[in-house]
Amino acid sequence: MPIDPKKKGVNKALIVRALTDPKFRKLLTEQPGKALGIEKLTDVKKSEVRIVLAIVRSIDRQIASLADELLCANGGPCGIA
Repeated sequence: MPIDPKKKGVNKALIVRALTDPKFRKLLTEQPGKALGIEKLTDVKKSEVRIVLAIVRSIDRQIASLADELLCANGGPCGIA
């Protein structure tokens, strides 16, 4: 079941930054408090970070899948002509 960011109150700017800034994404994964500039994360913030990272992974998978489909649709390396 897909996660609906609107229902979970997820910060869209946080998702965009995690998608576009690999260093930030790594820091968010390994040290979320430091990434967010918060000394101690509340349970709500921890949940938000988990949701953001799940959404980012899902978007990455979708992009990878589309790339594969586009390569094959154009007679690329998948061998379909």
